[in-house]
Amino acid sequence: MRNVNLNILKFLESIDNFCLSLAHIGLEVSHQLSVISVSFFLPSPLLPSTGELDHKNA
Repeated sequence: MRNVNLNILKFLESIDNFCLSLAHIGLEVSHQLSVISVSFFLPSPLLPSTGELDHKNA
């Protein structure tokens, strides 16, 4: 009976580790997506803003 209990505990521990690894992967993906989305919304210092383009074309 003790072996069965130990096996159940090991199984539950492996499920817990698996869920933690999924959560870790999810955090990495959400961090990468947030960095990508921020880079789309922030103006790049390398590209002129639209106001600068209007003055040059006038």
